[in-house]
Amino acid sequence: MADDYRNCGETWHLPASPPSRIVALNQHAADLVLALGAGSALAGVAYLDDTGVPQTEYFGAPVISHLYPSSEVLYAQKPDLVVGGFATAFGNGVTSRSGLGRNGVASYLLESACNGHSRDYFEHIRNDLLTLGALLHKQQRATELRNALDADLNTAKALTGSGKPRSVFYLDSEVIGLDSEGRRGFVTTLLAAAGARNLFADIDQYRVTVSRETLLASDPDVILLADAQWSPASRKRQLLMQDPVLSTLRAVREGRMIDIPFTHLLPTPGSGRVVLELAQQLSASGF
Repeated sequence: MADDYRNCGETWHLPASPPSRIVALNQHAADLVLALGAGSALAGVAYLDDTGVPQTEYFGAPVISHLYPSSEVLYAQKPDLVVGGFATAFGNGVTSRSGLGRNGVASYLLESACNGHSRDYFEHIRNDLLTLGALLHKQQRATELRNALDADLNTAKALTGSGKPRSVFYLDSEVIGLDSEGRRGFVTTLLAAAGARNLFADIDQYRVTVSRETLLASDPDVILLADAQWSPASRKRQLLMQDPVLSTLRAVREGRMIDIPFTHLLPTPGSGRVVLELAQQLSASGF
């Protein structure tokens, strides 16, 4: 038995249904498979982003590469489905989606990473659950996750006040500059659902790099710090508190900074819970 399915606006073919050897090429892609209750079919994971996660096994699945695996390593897992969280997960040649398909391996790219995707990120999550839930024969679990997502979003909405939303600067990385996200990034949607506003939501781009002077002039109410292996939140805090310009920001002086795992800032079935927790923190005393 095999299935055809729609993903990124195209029709794809799943040779074996349900798949029994899944490789997830990003941590949040693995989290989606695990959330659907298909962990026993997870043959390998790659590219774990969050700090503190093990680098040998991820919830029982072997970590086959710290970054994206070579084609040899990928095919050595004998996958029948490869799931990617970012478009960069699928390379050229035999590791491209078409190359995998020619070799009898199905692929799935999270809808939020598809070329030309809309900014309706929560609908992308629902679609991922609907499609992968069917492919993995986990429809009931997918429905439960969709309902939980909507329930958390509704609860968060009830927490948001009617006043002016707090301005939040999201610091993705400080490695080569103050990297953040503009209107097209998921952080804008995430913060809006939590009753806040992305400081750079007016910039119609996905990635935004800002200067210290621009950030100082904007002076956000709160700073959101991604906690990633390649840029830990602790290192960002150290920069903000020691830099002669950034240390004068109100949010830094008053300690209104929130650390959050990097994968919590990506569209996943757990995003409703992330929104709710952010809404609770932003409405708490001191923020």
